[in-house]
Amino acid sequence: MHHQLRQTSRTIILVIFSTLLLSLQSLSAVPFARGSETAPVATTATIHVDATDAGIAINPRVLGTNLPAWLSKYRLDDPTFRARTIAAGIEFIRIPGGSWSNAYDWLACERDGQGIDASAKCEELWAARPTDFINFLRATDTEGIYTVNMNGTAHEAAALVAFFNGAVDDTRPIGVDVRGRDWLTVGDWARLRGDHGNAAPLKITYWEVGNEIYGGKSGSGTDCVQWGWEVVWTCDGTEYINGIGSDSERREGFREFRTVMQAVDPTIQVGAVGVSKQADWTNWGNEVITAAGAEMDFYNIHQYAYFDPPGSLGEVLAEPQATWPTVMADVQSAFDRHAGGRDVPVAITEYNLFAFQDNDTQKMMDQAINLLHLTDTIGQMMENGVAMTNQWALANGTAENGTDYGLMEADGYARNPQYYAFPLWSRFGSTLLPVTSSLPTDTTLSVYAGRIDAGTLTLLAINKTNQSITGQISLDGVERIHRGTADVVKATALTSSSVTFNGQSNPSNDLTNAPATALTSAGNPLSYTFAPYAVTLLQIDLTGGDPEPKPEPTGGVYLPLIVR
Repeated sequence: MHHQLRQTSRTIILVIFSTLLLSLQSLSAVPFARGSETAPVATTATIHVDATDAGIAINPRVLGTNLPAWLSKYRLDDPTFRARTIAAGIEFIRIPGGSWSNAYDWLACERDGQGIDASAKCEELWAARPTDFINFLRATDTEGIYTVNMNGTAHEAAALVAFFNGAVDDTRPIGVDVRGRDWLTVGDWARLRGDHGNAAPLKITYWEVGNEIYGGKSGSGTDCVQWGWEVVWTCDGTEYINGIGSDSERREGFREFRTVMQAVDPTIQVGAVGVSKQADWTNWGNEVITAAGAEMDFYNIHQYAYFDPPGSLGEVLAEPQATWPTVMADVQSAFDRHAGGRDVPVAITEYNLFAFQDNDTQKMMDQAINLLHLTDTIGQMMENGVAMTNQWALANGTAENGTDYGLMEADGYARNPQYYAFPLWSRFGSTLLPVTSSLPTDTTLSVYAGRIDAGTLTLLAINKTNQSITGQISLDGVERIHRGTADVVKATALTSSSVTFNGQSNPSNDLTNAPATALTSAGNPLSYTFAPYAVTLLQIDLTGGDPEPKPEPTGGVYLPLIVR
């Protein structure tokens, strides 16, 4: 989606709410009304972790976000912005940003407005360039995923692969595109990268072809709806894969993009645009999977919890547990029916609480409830087999109604509550273990268990109630617990716009002045009391080894956001 602030015209497709009244009904001990008290709940939980199980490997790319070009070079270069990105533990960053991807002329932006010919132009000359993204990804030690402009040509996208991934001495020609433009050699674009300060390739492995093509504006092409938002040439899944037209009027499809891009770098993975419900958008997902399910390298979906405001806070807290098993079952069913049961990696390259920030009239995305929701969403995506995810967005800019998609604010880089889901998950470990709890996970206490290494287990718990819950945690297969630590992010209310991280309301950029707290007792079972409205990560040491040292803090300044 195009989440840029100046796109307020998209509100014509929304249902406008003059007042949002949250329901006063209760759902199993979860407060619906703002400031209301919850009904009594069980205050103890029996939790079992099977530490004997080999577990499921966690792809580090589940800790991803989006970095839109409209944040500009100044933010991407800012030391504070970079330091807080590093401290979050983010691994995977999608560029250049939502609907801008369908208009972003990478070469014109890289060369300050000079494209391959006179018809090319940069969306905004102040926007971040590909070089700025390279510098940010390198400075934060993160991996990129790039969404190419499908309104361009396959050879244009291939030249971009050469810019990021190519060697300066590679003389292979990229070829002439359907518009008659010669895209020179791989080395030509690698040398442009070097001329702008990056001699060595960055290496982007994951690439998407287009952004939300199914949502094209009315009149754009086949199957486009009256209230669409994307500037594209089709909203038909089969045409998206196969392309339309001929000669200089040719609109190349996913298959041509993938072939020409992989000719430059055969190791890259190219993903096709999908949907979370395969029959939606005039059967988009089923058409895409039928046409290209046997060859796409991954299937990328955007999944926002709500279009219209939810009826209650309890509904929000329960949503991740209800949504992700259904989404992933629907995707796999479509691959079973249309692609011979092929197990294709699924990437959720955009997700957050609201599809359109205009509808978040109560600013829930900036409140503690989104911390709990996002933390649980990441866990549910992992449990249900999602390979890669990108939250929208690292920073976005404040909407007219005061809400913000960002993990951080665009001006000043203040950390919104949802930010803190990432440092906790980044400390969780590389393996997901089986765990059970005696309390309802959708409404009361959601738990995830993990393994960092042979000597360290983890338990991440989300207390969705306003009461402390004491967990009796049994670790099956564990002889002895030597010690442990607890990282805790908590709020005074679900509607609070601020939280504390290990007791600090505004910790240092690298979080080192807010260390984890040592557990006061050790044993198996382990007893621990989870604070209300909190996310807690326990690291449980089975060997008595010393913890890893943490990085030194960094500082920085910020510049104002450019909004048009």
